[in-house]
Amino acid sequence: MTPALHDGVITLNGHTDDDIPAHLAGEDEETARRFGWWPKRSTSATVRDAFARWAHDWETGGPVRAFATREHATGRLVGGCELRIQPSGPAHVSYWTSATDRGCGYASRSLVLLLAYARSIGIRDAEAHIAADNHPSRRVAENGGLVPAGSFTEEDGTDMIRYQIHLANS
Repeated sequence: MTPALHDGVITLNGHTDDDIPAHLAGEDEETARRFGWWPKRSTSATVRDAFARWAHDWETGGPVRAFATREHATGRLVGGCELRIQPSGPAHVSYWTSATDRGCGYASRSLVLLLAYARSIGIRDAEAHIAADNHPSRRVAENGGLVPAGSFTEEDGTDMIRYQIHLANS
């Protein structure tokens, strides 16, 4: 079961099938492009499948820990975030905000809660791979305490920056 985490402004918890319309409405070309599936778009079926995979990983202790990001006061879906636990090396973090909710600080708050969760389950290091031209996402990473630690080029030619953070208490 997905734990519920909150900071008084947002809550991270599990996705439900009731979230499918809001998830679809919040996806735009920018989302699809940044997550690598453009020009395709999500459908109710692909979103339902993603939610089921995420729920299965929570139930079985799998490597992906995905959270819905909601306004704390209303429960309205505003985005999501994900921790991908690697067998060796740092965990990977990602986050997204619905198109109409960008710029409200939800992604930064999600990342802070996600990193606290990662620390609580013993994750020592985390990283995010962010397109060099994705300045809003880079600011979110930096606001969450991640620092640039190198760059690389994706297979599709996208210039990426590797952001890292050490989570373990020394």
